[in-house]
Amino acid sequence: MKTLLQEQSRREAVEIAMWAEGRQAPPREVLAQFELLGTDGRERGDSDQETEVGNTCKGDGSELPGLGPLVSFGSWQSVAATILRKTEESAAFDQSSTLFGLISWILFENQFKTMPFLANVISDSRSVSISSLSLSPAISAVTDLVGGLVTTDALTGIINSLKKIGQLAVENKGREEKNSNVQQGVLTVVNGDLRLGLLRTTVRMKYETGKGYQQLNQQITVSRLFGSLDYAKCVRNAGTLLEWDGQDVNDWVHRASSSAYPPNTSPAWGS
Repeated sequence: MKTLLQEQSRREAVEIAMWAEGRQAPPREVLAQFELLGTDGRERGDSDQETEVGNTCKGDGSELPGLGPLVSFGSWQSVAATILRKTEESAAFDQSSTLFGLISWILFENQFKTMPFLANVISDSRSVSISSLSLSPAISAVTDLVGGLVTTDALTGIINSLKKIGQLAVENKGREEKNSNVQQGVLTVVNGDLRLGLLRTTVRMKYETGKGYQQLNQQITVSRLFGSLDYAKCVRNAGTLLEWDGQDVNDWVHRASSSAYPPNTSPAWGS
């Protein structure tokens, strides 16, 4: 008969294996019902939608536990980045691409929320009104959602990354009107707690001749998912983590689609 510790280890291993396999897309008849199948019978993307992703990793420099059998990762941040990479793979979500797929967009959030290595998960949102002349309410919503979870330096990094996403959105050519689906990933250390975060919103934009893409007057909802990395669970399941494709934390930051863009400098951010 297995000891309680052995049984816990077995259950965790099965949980992680099931999660890593990923959620399945709905049946074809459901995809067809929501007009998600193309003429070739395959899931299609929405041509008037796009995805913009930014990632940031900053913290307070506080000491983290020893890596133990995970020492080859080099840091707990890279352990977290590897888990996030697996989250992407299990949802067929590509953070380096601006192509939008509704199924993978939904799956990634679900996979993030149910990540086996995440503890103390919180999920909520804020709704605000923005316009092409006033984006500051969006920044205020982000500050309200994450200000108590990250350091001042990390919050500055998040806002800077969001402005990079904004620049990608105005430069990425699409239809006259488009939905910009924004995702901001966060890794931050606060008092020895490594926190993984996800911020999302969708912004409707319109192309104006001579001005480029502008945000329409609209109500947006900024949502957050945040949780803490369970160090002990990672160590107990080190064998599984070491089998996954490793992801250096710097690669995770720079692989995001908006990484190469400068922050958008529109005065609307401050008004």
